[in-house]
Amino acid sequence: MQTYQADLHIHSCFSPCGAMQMTPQAIVETAIAKGIDLIAVTDHNTAAMAPFVAEAARARGLAFLYGLELQTLENVHLLAYFDDEAVCLEFSDEVYALLPDSTHDPYHLRDQRLVDASGRLIRVEKRFLVNGIGLSLMDAAQRVRDLGGLPVPAHIDRDFFSVRSELGALPEGADFELVEVRDEVIPALCQDSAILKTSDAHDLEQIGRRVTYITFAEPTVEELRKAARCIDGRSLAANVRTD
Repeated sequence: MQTYQADLHIHSCFSPCGAMQMTPQAIVETAIAKGIDLIAVTDHNTAAMAPFVAEAARARGLAFLYGLELQTLENVHLLAYFDDEAVCLEFSDEVYALLPDSTHDPYHLRDQRLVDASGRLIRVEKRFLVNGIGLSLMDAAQRVRDLGGLPVPAHIDRDFFSVRSELGALPEGADFELVEVRDEVIPALCQDSAILKTSDAHDLEQIGRRVTYITFAEPTVEELRKAARCIDGRSLAANVRTD
């Protein structure tokens, strides 16, 4: 077993909320400088940046999971984690196809810039990525599970784009191994799920501001499931860094 200091919710410059400095190499170097052992870049409704983050992470020996952050029919954000790049990209294509074909950005955010591992511009995405995809929270979560991934409701205690703001509570019959909590652990919201804390970083300075210490055999989705259930010495301990 090994304990990893993990930050599993980071936005790159491909998310409209992500700063232009959030390139794969910059994210990886900043995470390493802050003592992070495991990352996931979870852009809005796309995993297109994932291969380039993976390339940058491998080059520096940083562990990573593939991921993205969905926006469901109810406007709840849902993190989805995968081990396999091809499967994650397949799901990303499914999600992208469900997005409204609209360039309208009601929040006046930044350009959605897809760059390679060295930061070279590949393209600027015109379709606005922060939009609902038309799948309910439960249906989206099931699709992630069907593909071998791990669905995690994002920042469930936040006042927007969350279980709390849009639904009031997790749907009846929901069975999530993990839920992400930003600030306040609310038992009625979390039910029996383990707690994941992340930075939800949109700029380099925010990386690692909240982390989870995960003890497991290797950084995989299945091991993360086992850690959430504290199986055979695996565990999670969510924390806010004070350094």
